[in-house]
Amino acid sequence: MEEHQFKIALVGPENSGKSSLVNSIFGKNISEVSEVGGTTKMPVKKFWGKIKIGKQKINPDFAKITFVDLGGLYAGENRSVVMVGSVLEKTYEEIDDSDLIIHIIDGSTDLFKSFEKLHHLLKFRYRKPIIVVINKCDLIENSKREDLRKYVEGRLENKAFFTSSNTYEGIGELLSTIIEILRR
Repeated sequence: MEEHQFKIALVGPENSGKSSLVNSIFGKNISEVSEVGGTTKMPVKKFWGKIKIGKQKINPDFAKITFVDLGGLYAGENRSVVMVGSVLEKTYEEIDDSDLIIHIIDGSTDLFKSFEKLHHLLKFRYRKPIIVVINKCDLIENSKREDLRKYVEGRLENKAFFTSSNTYEGIGELLSTIIEILRR
């Protein structure tokens, strides 16, 4: 039996719902949530649990998973950087040290160029698996969801999932996708 450690970094702009998503995944308050942008500054790390990733029945491999809630890297359309100095440095260290990145987009706003720029930076600088999450899907009209998903997937060249921290929609699918990626 072998144990692996996996770190999953949640990345995105201010108020995209990173902390709320972490709280939904854990089913309790782990990260502070506020309408005020920039509430999370330093990374918030939380051990999620241990899962079986090996397929063999005798002595299977296990993985310990830790989620890292990172502060917003920029604020919406104007791409203003909201972190500087050692806080920004620590954020990039956590991304570099992660095994998987969850790039969170606020589905209730437009897909700004800054979202695309960050996604391509993550993809080409860090070369890690990335899951794109269109969060706050409960605020998107059902008739517009499929067009938004197709648009996001086309622009980011990455499959996208809808999630809502209010209704828990998509949380199970997100966790299943994380486990599937970590088993590879």
